[in-house]
Amino acid sequence: MHLLFLLRLQHVELPAEIVGPEEIKHVSVLKATGLVEAEIAPAIDPSGKFNMARTAIVTAITDDGIAEIMKLRTERMRPATTWRAARRRRKLCIRCGQPNAPVCSCCPAPEPESSAPI
Repeated sequence: MHLLFLLRLQHVELPAEIVGPEEIKHVSVLKATGLVEAEIAPAIDPSGKFNMARTAIVTAITDDGIAEIMKLRTERMRPATTWRAARRRRKLCIRCGQPNAPVCSCCPAPEPESSAPI
């Protein structure tokens, strides 16, 4: 998810103020990994209590961040994507349309034709 947020950041005019709690977490991880330059409010207030940062300002995407974006763009299909695609291509029952090919458990199996001579 953090890398998806990085992909979104490339289309935003920087510096950008980030206010959503989940997005601030993404910024924090991206900053810690050196993919963006950002200013995040301190997590500890003057009394020593932990506070969740309320804003973050992303000032730039670093060279490493740009390299990561390029890697994501040129990367071949990942296994999760392949798995999702395979689920979509799942065959349907030829009788009722349920997703258990070629015949699902809700339909009785066809009776074999007898090959007795007439």
